[in-house]
Amino acid sequence: MINNFFGFEMGKRALSYFRQGFETSGHNISNADVEGYSRQRVEASSTYPFTDPAMNRPAIPGQIGTGVKVDAIVRLRDQFLDLQYREETTVKGYWDIMTEALDTLETFVNEPNGESVRVGLDEFWSALQEASKFPDSSSARENLISKAGTLGTYLDSLARNYEEYRTNLNDQLALTVEEANTYIDQIAALNVTIREVEGVGGNPNDLYDRRDLLAEKLCSLIDSEVSSPCDMDDGEYKIYLGGRILVQGDKSRHLKLVSVTGNEGFFDVQVEDNTFEHVSDTEVLTASIGQDALEAIHSVAVERLASETTWKIGGGDINGAIGRLPVSDPDASMNIEGTVRLQVGTSGTRATGSQLDNQSGSPVLLSLPGGDDPTEYVFRIASQDLHSLPGNPDEMYVTVEWNSATSDWEISSRCGTSTSAGPIGVGNSLDLNELQDFLQNDSGVGGLMGFNVETSGTVDRLVVRSGDDHLLSFNDMKGDLLSGAVGLSNDSPVVTVEIEDGDSLRTVANKINGAYNNGEGMPDDPSEWLHASIETNGDGDFYLVLESDIVGEGNRINVMGSDKGDSYAARRLGLMSGDSDVYDSEIISTSTDALLMVDNEMYLSSFNDFRQARKLSPEDGYSASTMSDVSKGIVFHLKGTGTSTVRAEHHVTGGEIKSLMEVRDDVILQHLESFDAIAYNLVNEMNAVHYAGHGTGEYSEVTGTAFFSNISTVAGASRNLSVNDLLSQASGLFAAAADDGDGQSKGEGNGDNAIAMAQLKQAKVMAGDSATFNEYYEDFIARLGVESQRSQAMLSNQTALVDQIESQRQSVMGVNIDEEMMNIMQFQQSFNAISRYVTTLDEMLDKVINGMGRVGL
Repeated sequence: MINNFFGFEMGKRALSYFRQGFETSGHNISNADVEGYSRQRVEASSTYPFTDPAMNRPAIPGQIGTGVKVDAIVRLRDQFLDLQYREETTVKGYWDIMTEALDTLETFVNEPNGESVRVGLDEFWSALQEASKFPDSSSARENLISKAGTLGTYLDSLARNYEEYRTNLNDQLALTVEEANTYIDQIAALNVTIREVEGVGGNPNDLYDRRDLLAEKLCSLIDSEVSSPCDMDDGEYKIYLGGRILVQGDKSRHLKLVSVTGNEGFFDVQVEDNTFEHVSDTEVLTASIGQDALEAIHSVAVERLASETTWKIGGGDINGAIGRLPVSDPDASMNIEGTVRLQVGTSGTRATGSQLDNQSGSPVLLSLPGGDDPTEYVFRIASQDLHSLPGNPDEMYVTVEWNSATSDWEISSRCGTSTSAGPIGVGNSLDLNELQDFLQNDSGVGGLMGFNVETSGTVDRLVVRSGDDHLLSFNDMKGDLLSGAVGLSNDSPVVTVEIEDGDSLRTVANKINGAYNNGEGMPDDPSEWLHASIETNGDGDFYLVLESDIVGEGNRINVMGSDKGDSYAARRLGLMSGDSDVYDSEIISTSTDALLMVDNEMYLSSFNDFRQARKLSPEDGYSASTMSDVSKGIVFHLKGTGTSTVRAEHHVTGGEIKSLMEVRDDVILQHLESFDAIAYNLVNEMNAVHYAGHGTGEYSEVTGTAFFSNISTVAGASRNLSVNDLLSQASGLFAAAADDGDGQSKGEGNGDNAIAMAQLKQAKVMAGDSATFNEYYEDFIARLGVESQRSQAMLSNQTALVDQIESQRQSVMGVNIDEEMMNIMQFQQSFNAISRYVTTLDEMLDKVINGMGRVGL
């Protein structure tokens, strides 16, 4: 039976419910403008009725309700919208930083109307054109030198701003990582407090809100994943980063800044307890790994480093039997007559000769000579594979001579000071197999080169392979056996320099320099030619030195005499050894390309710092002529020989931190590489043409002067573009006049060579010979503009998306003041009503207690 105080208990529960509802609405209104707050609601249910069905239940009609109870005070959240919001916030954080960074870079570039590199280029070309019109005008020359210096200043300033901004981004990255770690620690600390409250049956809604807010801020910085309630199988709140746990309950892992040695010490961001070194052996190489690099562990074997030098030939001493250079007066007649043939270039690491008909057996190269047919052939196969041989190390000479006494062709060879055990007679004809057998087994080369005859159907061809993947060079010193019958030759043009009696050393140098871009068949690319200079030993003696215009093993200088084998002039000039039957070049310095294997692919590079290199593959006949990325997103910095691994792995793949690293390591570095390419190619192209021209006034007989100071490597070229100090001191050295072909200037007022330099404005020498300098830079500006517009559009779209999701979230979790006021009024009226109910019960009970049983009163 229900006792007399049953109604009071029901009223007390109702009063508690309405009071808590009233207070909860007040709490919601108080936090209406608090970031991350989600409105709360009191969830109530009716208490168990009296009584439960049973055999001994009181005899009452049905069940009697016992009132209301408060089950919980809950937050109103939509977990799906929260998940969407965190994901899209990560994307928005990425585009926030990217947009800001690209806007800063556009400020540095200062286009289209500011003082910029484009303006510097335009003014330089304009000044160069003016100098070509008035080559004898001192003011025009001085203006050109000034504008060239200004262009160098623009490039240096732009590159410096980029580099300083990289440093600033790195500092900003460190601060952002510290911020992310603060959020991680705060979340872990909140987990402790939340677990304590939950442990005593509490419902810490405000702490939940604070934790969710911190998690959302963390998601803006990195692409973290927050475990949903349905994933908490062990009851612990977790945050992941790429599958790596950052927070689990009260435990946390920090993001760590790991210095990358190959990236100027700039930081990579990794997860604590999951850190790794990007390069296993930094004595072999270091690497700059961009954010666009594919995740992998790359195996790298460095066989050799690049020397990053040019080829130099000349400087023969005076101890030779025929009295070679030096001379005491570079302008005096040397009394030399003869022919010197010069060529710059090589033929890849594996070369294939012409297809020769084998239907009658091995193709015949030489038959019985008759009449005026040549009876002696000499050819050279050069490669740095031969460095281990004694004497002049990198050239092998083969002589094929007709012995009239025995009616035999005889083959002999010499490598440096070593000679083969010959001559070897092969009969009255020489076929391809006999030549191959001699080269492979009797030439003295050993295993440093491979020679074999490949047969395909009805044709044979000779294949030459470099044992250590050095570049091969082929030259006919006498006759044309190698290039004609066998079909092995370098692709670059051969320049014939005729030296006449009365020519001075300076005249010879001018003839050599003047050959560049001087008619059909002449070299017109800096990689195909060289420049001659007259140097002194300090004792009043002068000698001739030839130097390739471009760094790299592929720019080997090949010196030959006439096609009849006359090397007299070359030897007298100190370009070959002194004996008449020796064809060795007087090499001052060589150039060696780096050779490395990356993921089982071989590459050659003229530099030790590179993103792109020349792949050694059968697709281009092992010519190693095509540049390609060695591994996307990775810049290699070779330090020594050996093996190592390069590990590309990205722990952070989204958010502000990802964007900071991408701008620093991808965007800025690629822009700097564009600036370096402009400076490096401008130096090479301008200098190559300028070497060929004559100065003005007292410098009218001077050629071989560089316009810009030489830059040996592409990396950092934009910081080093400067006019040659000699021109700054004497503008008359500006080589406006062309050579007349005889080593003389075309005249004081001639501007042909200046016109050739001015025409570089229209020359497509950039981006694989597909763009001019201005087009290349304008393409860069266009790309930057497109990237910036895209970034702004993506940020705008992403902001709209985040705002839309937030609007949907606020419709669920946001506080509506009007709604809360209605709730307050409802709870107030309900409280008043239940209060009246309790008062009435009190009056009834008072009547029972104090009024019942008193009759007549």
